[in-house]
Amino acid sequence: MENQNDRPSLLRVLGLREGIAIHMGVIIGSGIFIVPATIAGHLGAMGPIMLVWVLAGMLTLFGALTLAELSSVLPQSGGPYIYLRESFGKVWGFLFSWNDFFINKAGSAAALAVGFATYMGTFVPLLDPRQRFVHAEFHAFGVPFDVGFGYVQLMAMVVIALVTWINVRGVNFGAWVMNIFTTTKVLALVGLIIAAIVYAQGSTANWLPWWPDAWTADYTAAFGLAMISALWAYDGWIDVTVTAGEFKDPQKTIPQSLLFGTLAIIVLYVVANLAFAYVIPLGSMSGSSRIAADVATTVLGPVGATLIILGIMASTFGTTNGMLLVGPRSIYAAGSDGSITRKLGAVHPKYRTPATAVVTLGVWSAILSLSGTYEQITSFVVFGSWGFYALTAVSVIILRRKMPDAPRPYKAWGYPYATLVFVALAGWFIYNTLVEDTRNAIIGIVLLVISLPLYAYWTRGSRSGDHVA
Repeated sequence: MENQNDRPSLLRVLGLREGIAIHMGVIIGSGIFIVPATIAGHLGAMGPIMLVWVLAGMLTLFGALTLAELSSVLPQSGGPYIYLRESFGKVWGFLFSWNDFFINKAGSAAALAVGFATYMGTFVPLLDPRQRFVHAEFHAFGVPFDVGFGYVQLMAMVVIALVTWINVRGVNFGAWVMNIFTTTKVLALVGLIIAAIVYAQGSTANWLPWWPDAWTADYTAAFGLAMISALWAYDGWIDVTVTAGEFKDPQKTIPQSLLFGTLAIIVLYVVANLAFAYVIPLGSMSGSSRIAADVATTVLGPVGATLIILGIMASTFGTTNGMLLVGPRSIYAAGSDGSITRKLGAVHPKYRTPATAVVTLGVWSAILSLSGTYEQITSFVVFGSWGFYALTAVSVIILRRKMPDAPRPYKAWGYPYATLVFVALAGWFIYNTLVEDTRNAIIGIVLLVISLPLYAYWTRGSRSGDHVA
């Protein structure tokens, strides 16, 4: 048998620049270009809108700072898989990887690639989502599915195939692409903000009303809905930890990437909302389905709209690349550990990447791109995802007890209060999903439970107590 130590392993070649690019590149997708109008529709007053973006950002920051400690203690590829394995047991790590790989990352990659192709349709009329060669509608377990294949799906598959090839060829190559497209999307957003600020017809009067006349129970409910939208725009903050095994100095680089990247995004998001409302009054924002494009058109004319669409295309392509860069690492860790088939834990002997996991994710994402309701697929796991976020945060507390003497180059700021605030708010999010979206929450649980027989099959014969808390 081949000695484990003789097998090819991942390379530690990434630095702080790549860490920040991955962190910001995965988070900044298309949300900030669209979500501000949704939140304005919920709240209709600038003060609460700013409060939503700041609170969602602080919640993200609390979570990121908590993960920063975990990544400094266990700087290995797999991120939350490793933390949950050491805290709660191997099966919990497996469940995270299953959820993260097969549904979250695959569904997100499919949605982003289709979004890229749809926006490209602005310049290529052939890319019309309404035109499909094959089309079928059906129901499964009471859920409607709309499956079809057309030029949009074909282009989405080309995008997925391209980023799959990039990330098989090497983590340096994938990170280089992330650097380019993260820089492009940030410059596009900053450029739009500056253009809005210097717009001669802009007015701070557009920010009025600053506060609602009365804060009622209905307004509290609206605030909660707005928080959910903002949290989606911040989602992805956990992902850079999954690649910790490929950083040169992960004990320092991962925490710095989480801290600096999250703070930069909070500032960008808050200023972007102020800039958008400076150009378009709050009352008009809520009726916009493409608020960033509308702001660009108002400020720069048709040229501005073209530029912002190109910026959104760069953003969606870069984030699709991010899904194929970070996504395979969680299932790679499970494969290396024997929690899932060890083929997914294989490393390419030449490129030193988890090539099998990358290709598997690419193929599955391409299949999901055929569904017109891939957003529905990802909504099934909202419940599970936030459950894992909360469990991962609790891991900080558990590992401080289980591994009290382990080196901790970084300790979570505000521990345990910031960690407990994050867990409490994540718990509220889980409860709200279970109450308000019960069917999808239950489907999310079922999708996790059906993986357990597979886990039992893959781990049969393993030694009792191996990595089990």
